[in-house]
Amino acid sequence: MTGAPGDRPVLRDQHGQTWTWPPVARAGPGGAPEPADDAGPVPSRVWLLFLPGAFTPVCMAELAWVDDLAGRLAPTGVGLRVVSCDSAAVLRTVAEQLGVRTPLLSDFWPHGAAARAVGEFNESTGRPRRTSVLMDADGTVLARVRAGAGSQRRLEDHLG
Repeated sequence: MTGAPGDRPVLRDQHGQTWTWPPVARAGPGGAPEPADDAGPVPSRVWLLFLPGAFTPVCMAELAWVDDLAGRLAPTGVGLRVVSCDSAAVLRTVAEQLGVRTPLLSDFWPHGAAARAVGEFNESTGRPRRTSVLMDADGTVLARVRAGAGSQRRLEDHLG
């Protein structure tokens, strides 16, 4: 991601908490990063799992395994964040209905800013591509996992 810090996307999770960019950690008091929960230190890398639409059948199927994936990644110092252009209110409803504990981050406004920052916004649909992006705390993209339209990503593809 290029540009000044003020140009970086601002994301809010399903509880209205602000996240730093890249969203390795929530923004704590004074803007300092803090862990997403009491699971330990701030991770050094994070998978951003972009969803085209949280309530679509394929996205809901992927959401069924995100907590399992987050649990497997945590001991390796890697975090997991789900990012969608849906509003924080929609993401909260999705999390509550599906019992998802992994942070769901809203890329609602400016619309798709986070997806654009990593080159995964589809201008023709107005939604992110079904892609996962592994980033370090500096915002360097380390890996990508992509799935075609109507296809799911696999949990295992994020573990190597």
